[in-house]
Parts: sequence; C-alpha cells; structure tokens
Amino acid sequence: MSQPGRPLTEAVMFFSQWGICKQMLFPEFEALLDGMVNTPEFADETVEAVFLQISSRLHVRGAVFFTIDFDQEGHISSLWNLPLRLMADKAGRGPDMGGGPIRLACAGFTRHPQHKAHLWKPGQRGGRSDLLHIKDAVTRNTLGILSEDDNALAMLAAGQLHMAAEDAWFGEQEQRATATDRDAALDEEREKHQRESAELRQQIDALQTELQIVQQARDNDIEMLRQSHREHLAVLQGEMLDIKQSLEEQQQLNQGLKRELSKLQQKHPVDPG
Repeated sequence: MSQPGRPLTEAVMFFSQWGICKQMLFPEFEALLDGMVNTPEFADETVEAVFLQISSRLHVRGAVFFTIDFDQEGHISSLWNLPLRLMADKAGRGPDMGGGPIRLACAGFTRHPQHKAHLWKPGQRGGRSDLLHIKDAVTRNTLGILSEDDNALAMLAAGQLHMAAEDAWFGEQEQRATATDRDAALDEEREKHQRESAELRQQIDALQTELQIVQQARDNDIEMLRQSHREHLAVLQGEMLDIKQSLEEQQQLNQGLKRELSKLQQKHPVDPG
C-alpha cells in the first residue's frame, strides 16, 4: 500500500502489435482530450490503451483497458467519452500484479456494461502477456514517477551513508587483483542466476495472471447465463399462470352455460312424443 499522503499516480499506456508503444501521465492524456496536442502516429486508427493507477512502490493498483478513436489528424474523436477514474475506482477484483489484487475493468469483466463496446480484454502480443508488458513498463518507470526507492536514493545523496576509512579501501596489490577476479566471476554467475530466476518468475506470473483473468471471465459468463435462465424461467412461469387463469375462466363460463341450459329445459320440457 502507498504511504499516507502519497496519492496514486495516473497514467495511460498505448499498445501496438508488439507491445506498449507510447505512455504518458494522465495530465498529458487530458491535453489530448482537450485537443491541445495530437498524436500523428495514431492518425485515423482505433488504438488499444490502458488507464493505470500506480502506487509509490511502482505497483499497479487499478487498470481500465479501453479503446480510443483518432481522426485523420491524430486528434481524439470528440465523441469519445469514458469515465476512466470512476471505472477504475468501481472496478472488480482482478489479478495480483505484484502489489496485491488490482481493480480491473476490461471487456467481459466490468461493472459498467454500457461501456463494454469501448473496452478490450488483455491477452498476448509479441510472445508476452499484455499484463507483463504493463508490469515491466511500470517497473522501468520511464514516466519518472517519484517512488519510495527514489526517496531512499535522495537520502543517500544527502550524505547519510557511513563511509569506511580511506586506509581500508585498498589492500596489497596481489590480493586486490585476486579478489577482484573472484568477485567478478561471482557477480557474473549471480547476475546469470538472477536473470534466469527473473525470467522464470515472469513466466509464472504471466501464466497465473492469465489463468485468473480466464477464470474470472468464465465466472462472469456463468453468472450472466444464470441470470438469463432466471429471467427466461420467470417469463415461462408468468405465461403458465396466464394459461391457468384462462382455463379457470373458461371452466366457470362452461358451468354457467350448463346451468342456464338446465333452467331452460326445466321451463320448456321437451315433449317425448
């Protein structure tokens, strides 16, 4: 969780065929909406994008996967209008992207069905999941979000490190060379192990997040089918009740006609001949 007083940073990332091709902080996106700037690279296209809420630990806390139309000059269509913040704040529980379950809104998983036509579902591109593309981009922090790690670096830069005495920096030349070679080999082996471990963790995270989305989308579809079945059953029950009432009325009418016929026969008995 972010520290008190550190609000979530809002950003928008745009996707191409191979991954994230453009990212910006939300005020820049608002400038696009206001028509103050344009994006010629998106001219006359419908682009898949994601609105993100990012914590000070560089963890995604909310995500809305939406599409957006650009005109021939690269301006956002004046007809486009999605309440991205509201949709993120009211979104359902999504997968864990490293900082706990996020709030997720996408096609097939949204609490705003009226906007479903303007949403899309994250999948795979460029051999990697869209969620992993997002996680990596947030971690690289090319947007320059002031994170808690940045605060730690600022403290170090302010002179709060305890330095060793200068005469302890160096040993004998031969010992230093041997230690340097040994340390370099250890560092290289450690980096290789870390790279392999990171790749395995990324693959596991990608599979887990994709599985969670599939399961959540399936649960959502099942609930929609159940609701449709309940509504259809209610209609059938109503129709059966109408038929039953109609039959009862017909029976009452028949009984009345029989009584009238009996009275007529009593008043005008038929001569047997």
